[in-house]
This record gives sequence, C-alpha cells and structure tokens, in this order.
Amino acid sequence: MSPILRLALAALLALPLLATAQSRIPSLDQDDRRGEIGRAAHQKAVERFDGADGDGDGKLSREEVEAAGLEYVASRFDDLDKNDDGFLSWEEFVGHDRWKKE
Repeated sequence: MSPILRLALAALLALPLLATAQSRIPSLDQDDRRGEIGRAAHQKAVERFDGADGDGDGKLSREEVEAAGLEYVASRFDDLDKNDDGFLSWEEFVGHDRWKKE
C-alpha cells in the first residue's frame, strides 16, 4: 500500500474520533446528569475567568493568570493563546466555543 493511501486511510479512520471528542463537552441545556455537570463546570470556569480578570476587560493577560494562581493555564499560556495576541479570550480559556460566557 502506498504511503499516500495509508495516510488517507488513517485520516478517514480518525474522523469519527474527532467528532466524538467535540461532543464530549456537555451541553448546558441538557436536563440529565451530563447537563448538571456541564453547568457546574461552566460556572466554575466563569468564576475562575472573572476572578483572574483583574481589570475587567474580558480577556486575561499572562500577568493576570499568574497573579490568580492558575498555574496550569499559566504553564500553557502560549499554547492556549491561539491568535497570539498575548491575551486569553473566554473561548481560548475554556478551549472551545460551545459555552458562551454570560
């Protein structure tokens, strides 16, 4: 089997895994246990984000993240900052865009 065909086959087989990974983020409007967990996780993320946003501008600088003691986020700041603007937006902070910050 040619290397290109192997690569194409591997990519095709990986597609369902990518779809599954996206669906593991709990929807906030579910009425079951998953929904409860999702709402609790969302609330905790909002509290952490707002608690770290010292100047209230709706984005987190590296200094705000470090001052808030968010060690994991601070250690991965450059990876999380997808648009390389030096700040973490809400979507960058939680790692997806399925939960809106209210």
